[in-house]
Amino acid sequence: MEATIFNRPIAEGVESDLLSYLRSNLDEVCGKIAEKYGVYTANGKARKAHVLDVLTRYTCPGCVVKALMQMRGRPEVDAIFRENHDLAVSLLIQALRNLSNGGLDVNGEVSCEFGKLDVLVKKLNGGLLQVQAGSHELIVEIKTNMSFGLKQALRYLIEKPDATAIIWRVRKRQILVIDGRKHRWLLIAYVAAALQQGLTILNEDFTTCDHDFTDKPFEVNDPQGFLDDFLTSLIDGLPKVMNTVMQLLERKNEDALGSV
Repeated sequence: MEATIFNRPIAEGVESDLLSYLRSNLDEVCGKIAEKYGVYTANGKARKAHVLDVLTRYTCPGCVVKALMQMRGRPEVDAIFRENHDLAVSLLIQALRNLSNGGLDVNGEVSCEFGKLDVLVKKLNGGLLQVQAGSHELIVEIKTNMSFGLKQALRYLIEKPDATAIIWRVRKRQILVIDGRKHRWLLIAYVAAALQQGLTILNEDFTTCDHDFTDKPFEVNDPQGFLDDFLTSLIDGLPKVMNTVMQLLERKNEDALGSV
């Protein structure tokens, strides 16, 4: 059996180096795929986040290629989703800024290589929680419908593997937490799988498929009911997600103090 990172012993303590190496290769592969299939933003920048999303969304290489080629023709997302998402991001950012009284560095729509973070919270040394040993970052991904966002969180964590990701499912009234440091091998497996799929696409080492491929936007059948439910869920969930953020920062502060 061919040796891989999953069946070959690896020296303890090299997880970060391995993740960094794989991530660098994945970044290069995603850039080459974007160039090959013309996946660019309006400003001419390679859409690596979209490429990575497609590589991990479909197990069939043929479907991956179909998705990449149809990117420009994707239907427009209903504005109600965009408006709801923007409102949730704005309220959370301002609430955290007010709560911390300047002790937190809170930014929205932060660009990175593999996507755009909804909210990035970075604890400042000497701030509200008096972190004395380094700083910690929290990434908040906000989902305004019924979707989950696990792969989005993983995309952000491979770039910031020491951060903690929070997935706030507003309408589901759920707040889920993923600690990047606790799940380092999961991040390595995720990057390795995406890299293998990307190399398959680049090398054209696959046959075309006849899978039915459609990419239709989700339609809101009851806009008023949808909006009422979202706004109620947003107000109910906002203090809860704020409390989760502050508790996580306090916990990281205690961990840091214990390591001094």
